[in-house]
Amino acid sequence: MTTLTETEPGSVATSETKPAMQRLKAVDALRGFDMFIIIGADSLVYALHHLKENAVTNFLADQLEHAEWAGFHFYDLIFPLFVFLAGVSTVFSLTKTIATVGRGEAVKRVIRRGVILFIIGIFYSGGFSKSWPDMRLMGVLNRIAMAYLIGGLLFCFFKPKVLAAICASILIGYWALMTFVPIRDIQLTRNNIAKVAEAAGDKNVAAYYENEDSANPSTVRNSKAWAAAQRYFYGTTARVTGKFDKGYNLSDHIDFQ
Repeated sequence: MTTLTETEPGSVATSETKPAMQRLKAVDALRGFDMFIIIGADSLVYALHHLKENAVTNFLADQLEHAEWAGFHFYDLIFPLFVFLAGVSTVFSLTKTIATVGRGEAVKRVIRRGVILFIIGIFYSGGFSKSWPDMRLMGVLNRIAMAYLIGGLLFCFFKPKVLAAICASILIGYWALMTFVPIRDIQLTRNNIAKVAEAAGDKNVAAYYENEDSANPSTVRNSKAWAAAQRYFYGTTARVTGKFDKGYNLSDHIDFQ
């Protein structure tokens, strides 16, 4: 945009100024919608469902619960949507930062924000109220922090075509790991551990895992049930690949270990 500035009576000079940065209202609206779902939309739907149960409230209540395993519900899209919004915002904010103060300052900003958000996530999940290794280090905020940190640093150093190649490589690499890396031939679910324990004659452990209110095999450290699940896991010598069922995939087995 060209502006006119008066220098002396009877003469004018022109100067080039950049237009003010405009906020993208669509991103703000989508972010507000996502936050609305996070902070209480589910409670509102459950309250309506409790007051008057019908086909509509049944559908909405079901969609605001995580899918058990296969497929997804609307609620399963909330976290990915938040990460998507962080990525969209990064393009605008870091492009402006790099253009105005340089790449080095943009890198510092990404690292600073990522570290601060990760620390906030630790305290939000209980901080140091529990000793290691029972501290929760990978809550939702921590995952967003890591996604922002890695994505932001990649954006600072690579062009769109290279970023697309990196994205494809990550997806293909993850698929390859999940598909071709051998895992122990045991399904780490409550029902299956109960069957394994029953077959081994361990009725107490079987009864524990048959109880729907009992915790999953990897969360009750140093209990008899936890020790039994660990014993069955490490005692399994057969290996399989290409498994994607609940408790029966590379990710779950790494989590258990």
